[in-house]
Amino acid sequence: MSQETPAGQPRGLSPLFFTEMWERFSFYGMRAIFALFMAAPLTKGGLGYTKSQAGAILGMYMAAVYMMSLPGGWIADKYLGQRRAVFIGGVIIMIGHVLLALPSVLFFYLGLVSLVIGTGFLKPNVSTMVGQLYSAKDPRIDAGFSIFYMGINVGAFVSPIICGFLAQSDSFKAFLASNGISPQSSWHFGFGAAAVGMALGLVIFHFGTRTLTGIGAPPVITDPAARARNKKTLLRIIAALAAGPAILSTIHFAGVWSLTQERISNVFGVVLIALFLGTFAMLYRKAKGTERKGVQAMFVLAIGCVAFFSLFEQAAGTMNAFADERTRNVAFGNPFPSTWYQSINSVFIILLSPLFAWMFTRISARKLPFNDIKKFGVALVFIGLAFVFMLPASRATSLVSPLYLVMFYFMSTVAELFLSPVGLSSMSKLAPASAGGLVMGTWFLSTSNGDYIAGRVHGLTGDIALDTLFTWLIVGVFIVAALMFVAGSYFTRKVPLESLMRDSGKDDADTSSDALPSAQVVKDGSATPRRADPATTVSGDSIAAFATSVAVWPLVLDDPKLGGIVVAILGTSSVVLAVRGLAESKRHGVGGARFAKAAVPITVAAALYAILKIFVFPSPAAAPTPPAPPAAAVAPAAAAPAAPAAPAAPAAPASGAPTAEAPAAPPVPAMIETATGPQ
Repeated sequence: MSQETPAGQPRGLSPLFFTEMWERFSFYGMRAIFALFMAAPLTKGGLGYTKSQAGAILGMYMAAVYMMSLPGGWIADKYLGQRRAVFIGGVIIMIGHVLLALPSVLFFYLGLVSLVIGTGFLKPNVSTMVGQLYSAKDPRIDAGFSIFYMGINVGAFVSPIICGFLAQSDSFKAFLASNGISPQSSWHFGFGAAAVGMALGLVIFHFGTRTLTGIGAPPVITDPAARARNKKTLLRIIAALAAGPAILSTIHFAGVWSLTQERISNVFGVVLIALFLGTFAMLYRKAKGTERKGVQAMFVLAIGCVAFFSLFEQAAGTMNAFADERTRNVAFGNPFPSTWYQSINSVFIILLSPLFAWMFTRISARKLPFNDIKKFGVALVFIGLAFVFMLPASRATSLVSPLYLVMFYFMSTVAELFLSPVGLSSMSKLAPASAGGLVMGTWFLSTSNGDYIAGRVHGLTGDIALDTLFTWLIVGVFIVAALMFVAGSYFTRKVPLESLMRDSGKDDADTSSDALPSAQVVKDGSATPRRADPATTVSGDSIAAFATSVAVWPLVLDDPKLGGIVVAILGTSSVVLAVRGLAESKRHGVGGARFAKAAVPITVAAALYAILKIFVFPSPAAAPTPPAPPAAAVAPAAAAPAAPAAPAAPAAPASGAPTAEAPAAPPVPAMIETATGPQ
């Protein structure tokens, strides 16, 4: 039997692809309904938690998932091997989703703990196994990881649609009711679908292990001293994980300090920050000479990572609630579950990744002064702009168009594509040679801190006006972005960032996060970047094209008719200016060609947006106002004295005007009767 797939990849890639796809299906399916389930009232089958309680639990859960990847990866490396760790992790994840599918608060928390532990075993190790399929110089590795990450995005796209439909759809609730099942249990069917997805992944992985011979096998450690050290470290890990819950439980049941979700989350946050700062302190102490500059650059990247995920993961909480409570979830005249917005990010990743891979390759080939810290800065600008677009929607007093959220997820995906492909890779090359596993620790702890903050920010939405909260998030992230650009300039002019990176011969693949297909084809290199072209002349047409294309967007957002006119006039002008700008740049050698190239896709996006606004997500027509009742009915003539109602009203004259002897009662307008319906 051939050891390759028809695509020329190792046969072992197929079971790993589907295992990860179904694991991500279960993860993102549960994530799509998690916060909504906690906040839903008891009468609708939820837990009835406040936004503060739900945000505290959401932040702890998302942070713990990434934190557990560290001990999970270490235990696989030293004891279980990746293959066994993946299977055990998948079983624990499936058990966790089954527990969530049972209507019990106790099972809910046990399910969350199971998901955290299981994901810690599976997530880092399945990616490691993909890397083990290839030799160090195998030219297929980039394509292999691109295929693997495509599986992640397929699972992340499908799961909110299926799990969200089961949890929220009125038609499914009606189906449950018709079969004698409480519609309130629909949430648990959504969690159950996640369990089924993980079960399918386990079946595929089990029967696919014959194609994974020698991949992910348990380590063979013959040195007794090494085995003793590993055992000691394992006991420390178990003790550390058990100590926190044990101490808090003792304090609570002893009556010393009553624990709530918020208080537990506060303690968790303090521990998380301490681990984050302590890890960098250890790295700095291990570093020698110029390595300390590398650690400083790592810390800058970590701060950018925390800021980014603090806003990006609002998708799981704040934006999920916004979609459910404040958005008009209707397309083509049909309502749809609010959780379906969670699939948009994966669609944009699949569509935009090739474009960003090409862009980063061109930047690297030209050796432009655009290092990884500046990429983080651009990512923060885009995630901030995503919330800028949401400001008008946050102030609306009625349900808003779905296109606000579509635009939000588009901008946040662009931000993700600037940051995720280079995050862990840059960390690993900047870290001291003696750092070892601390490199992955810094990245995961940065992500965990960002996810934790995101959950706590979601908890504030119950007490702070949404537009105020968005404004503070925008101001904060733009400040951090400015710091990124300042630091990026320092690590370009004073201490070139690339000179601090260890030459590994081949860029480290980002194999431990939900990176993107482009993450595997971006080659940043280690050469010192040259300065930007000293020419100061820039094509005026190029700048005008870019400015005009950007100016389209604020006018397109709310008014379909105005949007269509704007796209027709400004859009055409933008394209014409872009063509002239490119010609001018080529003919006279002036700068600004990149602005002209950017103007065209921005204008096309505006046109597509306007089309969606007009035809797919049209604003509901305003209800017609009922006609005013006749003046005679409002103010009868003074000459007509009030008389008791006659048993039978006389027939009205042909003209319909009431007579003086017997004024007719005004007819009830039909549209009022229709609008109010039977009482």
